[in-house]
Amino acid sequence: MLEKFIGDVKGIFNTITITEMILSIIYLLVGIIFFSNPNFSNLVVSILTGIILVLNGVTAIVSYIKRGNIALYNSNLIFGILLIIIGVVAMFLGNVLSIMLGIYFLVAGSQKVYYGILLKKFNESSWIIVLAVGVLLAVVGIITFFTKGEAAITVTGICLIGYGLINFINVLLLRRRSKYFLA
Repeated sequence: MLEKFIGDVKGIFNTITITEMILSIIYLLVGIIFFSNPNFSNLVVSILTGIILVLNGVTAIVSYIKRGNIALYNSNLIFGILLIIIGVVAMFLGNVLSIMLGIYFLVAGSQKVYYGILLKKFNESSWIIVLAVGVLLAVVGIITFFTKGEAAITVTGICLIGYGLINFINVLLLRRRSKYFLA
């Protein structure tokens, strides 16, 4: 029974750490793309975001038309129209990426800060790295949220490259240390 539990924990741990390593590589690659071509990156993300919002808006309106007599769907017409307007604005303004990334980095940074605090409670030596990366991500999120255009994308690219590298190294170190307690 205990061996099965330990095997399950090892499996979950491997899945999580491999996923984190893949995500770190993705962050690194996206950071390189953002840094090397910020205008194109901002344009593509803004257009894709706009298209997704417009499609969701159309879906909401169709849902309203098909199910108009059901009270649950009465707000779909207004919701659909708002989504279409926001989607069109997102396609033409081009500032969507910096706002979305700012929010994302703020949330991701807060999560890392929380993990850093938890790791300190467990006497894990990497807690300070995780905490520092979390604070850095949160600060970058605030800066990115309020910085517009090419500068925001360039800064975001640099931060994604740094975050990808630091997170990848941290996961490798965690996997190496885990051999001691998951052996």
